[in-house]
Amino acid sequence: MERFVQFPRCLMSPFPAADPIPLPAPVWLFKLLHSVTFALHLSAVDLLLGGMMIGLVLHIAGSMRGSPELLNVSGMLAHRLPTVMAFVINLGIPPLLFAQVLYGRALYTSSVLMGAYWISVIFLLMGSYLALYLSAKRAEMRRGWIGAGLAALALALTISFIYSNNMTLMLRPQAWAALYRNSPSGVQWNLDDPTLLLRWHFFLAGALPGAAAALLLLAMKTGAGAGERSLLRRGGGLVLAAGVLAEGVLGYFTFAAQPHQVTSRLMASGFYAPFVFVWITTAAGMLLAGIAAWITAAGQKMVAIGAALLAFLNIAATVMIRDGVRDLTLRDRGFNVWDRVVVTNWSVVGVFLVLFVAAAGTVFYLIRVVATAARNKEQYA
Repeated sequence: MERFVQFPRCLMSPFPAADPIPLPAPVWLFKLLHSVTFALHLSAVDLLLGGMMIGLVLHIAGSMRGSPELLNVSGMLAHRLPTVMAFVINLGIPPLLFAQVLYGRALYTSSVLMGAYWISVIFLLMGSYLALYLSAKRAEMRRGWIGAGLAALALALTISFIYSNNMTLMLRPQAWAALYRNSPSGVQWNLDDPTLLLRWHFFLAGALPGAAAALLLLAMKTGAGAGERSLLRRGGGLVLAAGVLAEGVLGYFTFAAQPHQVTSRLMASGFYAPFVFVWITTAAGMLLAGIAAWITAAGQKMVAIGAALLAFLNIAATVMIRDGVRDLTLRDRGFNVWDRVVVTNWSVVGVFLVLFVAAAGTVFYLIRVVATAARNKEQYA
């Protein structure tokens, strides 16, 4: 009789039944790994999208004005973007896998509803990667790369829009049945969600401060001339300040667009609420750093390193706020991420963590090698 009573409830739930295989590690560990790896991935994404946008603007302006400094700086960015794309791809796999472990019952359903677009990400990514290599090659040949650069950016923005659709659609189980009845062919969007476009534009605006902080670091490279270094410093400072302001405005409206019960509980949470204040504090710090870099070259190294650290902390705070919004929204829909059977195999977890730390160390070593590699003076004009 008990099973008979519970069976209709299972049918009423929009979420598939949990996998009977227990989790091999605590939920908190999976969430920690997801947040850390996603913050690293989002940092690389900001460098990629922001670098594309800034590089294209500089190249177009340089071509129109005949400015060697603008063309050289845009070429420097184009030359580095394929490497950044490699980090975006490799750092994007772990957080997606951890998200599938934790939220698979929601994420798989939304992925099926928009399956055609979700699968197309692979081909869009390949096309964007190819266009980045073409941009870099044409820049090295001192030829225009506006067409290839625009293609790379358009494809990357399409991928980001698909991801935003999926990550917001997974929070709306009440809409799944109607969407599937409308078309079971995997061509559904989440366009009637009032938070979608705000969230997407917020994350796009966030690419500018991260990329601008990288410009300030690049301004200290010896492979650039005095004119290029000045342009990187002042331009990076201006983009950093403007990007933070744009991100702040969009962040306010994005947060306000969330359900009131979600935002009120998040701000009342002793765990998630501090990250909102971390975000505000780091954004204010980046704004001051951007203004300082734009006005003067004094303390350039300290400003650049400080801006980079603040940018990463700001991204990490964004990740944690997003995590809170997702968990609280899904809990209102009947999905509790913490309600899982866990049978921890600590020996396997220990081996995994050792390999994880080793892989992270390798990634940071490669970043350091790329960042400190000696270069001759770069000429793209």
